[in-house]
Order: sequence, then structure tokens, then C-alpha cells
Amino acid sequence: MSCTRRRTVAALAGTLILLGTLGLDGPVSNAVTDAHQVAVLGCLSQRLVQPSTYDLGCGSGTFVITNASWTDWGRSGARGTGNYVVNTCSPTCASDKNDSYSASFVVHNIKSTAGGPVYKAITIRYLQGGKYVRVTWALPPFST
Repeated sequence: MSCTRRRTVAALAGTLILLGTLGLDGPVSNAVTDAHQVAVLGCLSQRLVQPSTYDLGCGSGTFVITNASWTDWGRSGARGTGNYVVNTCSPTCASDKNDSYSASFVVHNIKSTAGGPVYKAITIRYLQGGKYVRVTWALPPFST
């Protein structure tokens, strides 16, 4: 599968997941990748390679990576840039008030699974209120 096609499939899967967080009903397509490629798992356990959109809140839409562009992606880790979108939950999460930050991403900690290798963590660095913030998220699968 060509790089362009993989990106298109990953973007489509990410968009469908994001739409699912908006309460729209309908099936979500799985982004199938070569089992030898390192991937991140989406909320429905689909393998995603270099996704342009990734929902860290698995359906809540509270924390989402958007417009991701990856410079590295492989067994030594992945690096990219894009936006880190945070739902401020003010006054409630349902109000969907989002803040978006330019961010850099480092995806790391590879785990072998029956479906192929997957990254287990992502570290996000962004500027908020004049200070750099760094947050690390565990990625599915969460079992050890």
C-alpha cells in the first residue's frame, strides 16, 4: 500500500472516529495495515499508521490530535507535529468548548501484539500561557 493511500485510509478512519465522538451513528471503518508496520491502535482496536487525527479520549472527544504530520515513523519511534485539541469542559464537557494548541508529538514504547507491533505511549509538548507543557498518554491496548 502506498504512503499516500495509507495516509488517506488513516485520515478517513480518524475522521470517522472523531465523528463518532460527536454522537453521529454509523459504522466506523477499520484502517488495516501490514502486521509488520508499527501502528497505534484506535479506540476500536484498528491499526493506524501515521494518522492525521487521533482521539486520545476514545470517544469522549475531550483530547484529540488533529492535522498531524509525521516526520519519522518506525521501530525507533515516531515524531510529528500538529494540533492538540482539548475540550475545556467549561461549563460542561457537553458544551464542547475547545482550546487548540500547536504541538509536537513523540510516540514510543513499542509492544509486540498478535496483530503486529504497536506504540504504547505518546508524549505531547505544547505551549500554554507562555509555558511549555508536556503530557504523556498511555495508548491502547492498556493490558500488560
